[in-house]
Amino acid sequence: MGQLNIVSDLIASLGLGALIVLGYNFILRRIHAVRFRGLASAIVFSCGAIAAMANTIEPQTGYVFDARAIFLTLAAPFGGPIAGVITILCVAAVRIAIGGEGMVSGVIGIAIAGGVGILFSLFGPKKLNFRSLVLLGALCTLHLLSVMATGSERALELFRIIGMPLLAIQFVGTILLGAALESTRRATFYLQDVEFIASRDPLTGLFNRRALAGLEYTIDRDTSSEKKEGCVIMIDIDRFKAVNDRFGHRRGDEVLKKVAATVLSRIRRSDFAVRYGGEEIAVILLSTGCADGRRVAEQIRMSIEKLEFAFEGEVFSVTVSAGVAGYSVGETGLSAALDCADRALYKAKNAGRNRTEVLSVPARAADRSGDQAMSGDAI
Repeated sequence: MGQLNIVSDLIASLGLGALIVLGYNFILRRIHAVRFRGLASAIVFSCGAIAAMANTIEPQTGYVFDARAIFLTLAAPFGGPIAGVITILCVAAVRIAIGGEGMVSGVIGIAIAGGVGILFSLFGPKKLNFRSLVLLGALCTLHLLSVMATGSERALELFRIIGMPLLAIQFVGTILLGAALESTRRATFYLQDVEFIASRDPLTGLFNRRALAGLEYTIDRDTSSEKKEGCVIMIDIDRFKAVNDRFGHRRGDEVLKKVAATVLSRIRRSDFAVRYGGEEIAVILLSTGCADGRRVAEQIRMSIEKLEFAFEGEVFSVTVSAGVAGYSVGETGLSAALDCADRALYKAKNAGRNRTEVLSVPARAADRSGDQAMSGDAI
């Protein structure tokens, strides 16, 4: 078997790298939980290594060589240490099932290739540049030490036949595939950062009106037959202009940030808090009725009432008023619930502030004018 043929067969296995990059890109975009992302990455890299084993070179009977080490080495740096361990176990199980005289050295090589990747993920840089990829490529070639398990004479013969082409392909392949994966990771994280910034209020970290429009679009177009209810809480800081006038806008910003943080601490991760206006915050509680929504609003109101702020030796506090309204998917639009919650908020303001009021929003009232809904829906 000529070395050019060996090189061409190994290069053919590198074509799997394109599928690995696509799969990894899908994982980064669609799976957000770290542990599930690691598990999915392990599956992708395991499949790549096992597929590479289908395109083997057999210089001697029972001794097979392929590009599996590239995928094993890269599994942990891009999927995490657990992904590296799972990939080692999956690929080793397949190699054991294949059998042959070189099975033991093959499993040792799998452990070495995956092991250096795990060590690199634990102690190496988190962002891989060209220099670190060169180092990782060099470490990948260490798996060839596994041929020593066959005995020195046979190991030298195997290395004479396949050593240099395999070293070159694995070194270069690790660098090229690693660079493609790192580029994909950086591009995906950059896009996620841009999307996050575009949907957030820079001062409070709450969602902005653009994100609210996206949520409204999703809710209003929910075509499932199951009836889903929710409610909206509209919160406004009482006499906030007086805080700005007396203590300055910087102190007012601090009040806003602390109020927003308090709101977030009192709702679930599945709920949606939006900076609706200057000092107005809208909270959308999913799968929550008005009674429970009112309790949440009261918890938020009382928590904010206990906050203390200091300025030049003077301690002050703020209060909020809240309005609550419900919606039902397919019957009452979210925009109608927001309007009713806003009217309930102003009812609370007119009733003396630092209180919560509720307005019901029956489906028939969704398209009525503000005055009609106000007169008929107050509780």
